[in-house]
Amino acid sequence: MRLIILKLLLRIIFLVIAVVSSATADDELGLSAGLSTSPIASSQPIAREQIVQRVAPLARAGEFPSAIEVDIDGVVINARVNYTLDASLHDALAAVYRRYRPDFGAFVAIDPESGAIRTLTSFIRGEEQLDNLSVRTAYPAASVFKIITATAAIDSGKATPTTVMPYNGKSTSLYKSQVLRHQDNKWTRYPELTEAFAKSINPVFARIGIYQVGAVSLRDYADRFGFDRALFSDFDLRPSEMGLALDDEWQIAEAASGYTKDILISPVHAAAMAAAIVNGGKLMAPHIVESMVDGANKPLYQSEIAELQQIMAPSTAMALKKLMMATVSQGSARRSFTNYKKDKSLREVSVGGKTGSLTGYSPRGRHDWFVGYGEAKDGRKIAYASLVINKEKWYVRSAMVARLFLQEYFAKPAEPLPAELAVVPIK
Repeated sequence: MRLIILKLLLRIIFLVIAVVSSATADDELGLSAGLSTSPIASSQPIAREQIVQRVAPLARAGEFPSAIEVDIDGVVINARVNYTLDASLHDALAAVYRRYRPDFGAFVAIDPESGAIRTLTSFIRGEEQLDNLSVRTAYPAASVFKIITATAAIDSGKATPTTVMPYNGKSTSLYKSQVLRHQDNKWTRYPELTEAFAKSINPVFARIGIYQVGAVSLRDYADRFGFDRALFSDFDLRPSEMGLALDDEWQIAEAASGYTKDILISPVHAAAMAAAIVNGGKLMAPHIVESMVDGANKPLYQSEIAELQQIMAPSTAMALKKLMMATVSQGSARRSFTNYKKDKSLREVSVGGKTGSLTGYSPRGRHDWFVGYGEAKDGRKIAYASLVINKEKWYVRSAMVARLFLQEYFAKPAEPLPAELAVVPIK
């Protein structure tokens, strides 16, 4: 479904790609909490590969029909699709984008423990003919990549949240004199890793990348987080790209700080990264199809919870959560989340994230990221990636979009969890 708002006086077309077909009823929206406990190798009438083939082109076009044709033993039948997507979350995000009118917006939310995608919302203010922005892998990761650098440093024992790394000059710049020829002087600042992460200090992360993490470890943790490989999703998602060989110190500095346009990522992958952190370091396979049935309600397909990899120790994940919480409380997302605990739905919720900002070209504009999580005391949690792209003027920050999303998500009543979950590692 495409939701189009036409402002005749301004001649502006707002395009929001909906996550579900308007014709579907509530029981067709994938709202069920039930999750399969069958192993990956179990026989189902419809294989995951066929789901990928049929759903992928539709998802890229922003289409999520309630029924699709599938082939079962040479017989084509009409199968009803139950998605994991939550229409109310999409509608809430659509209202946010219509209110602030950025040039482009993309938002993905994932259940950290199952990998179920709750929303894939895409927004285009003008008349550009682009596919679903939320599933594209065309955006510079920018400082979001600092998540990987911090993980590598902490998980390998090379740094802790209190490790001090001095730097000179502006925190937002990256010059060889700051990194390769650093010398302490009376203007030198001495932030701990927590502060450097929260305020996204480029020279600190560049120096950590070169002198504490190194090329081999940085590449290893990028691989663990899913760069340059498929995420075993049920829709075709182009792998995120490192784009740098890391064969010299300056490439390591650029990658470790995220100060490069050569590292590309999709909002789905960025949300999956945040999900892994709030899930104790376990990276789950993202998916959008909950189940499929035939006209007689006979089961044809049921999703499985698939653990891709334990990418870090649980203690490292806990440390990363604290770094991300500092981004909200004292760092680059502080203004967007000022007094957020006063919001009725967020009083019992911990929020963490990582900002990132860099100019990109597909579409052209300043890319503003906020990738993070919300975790309530009652056990509910959600991970997300918020991306806002503006050509010239800023309309809204990605962190503010995330805050408004969290208000909506945690205002909803908690859904009962399944009595038993079977998590199947992918070999």
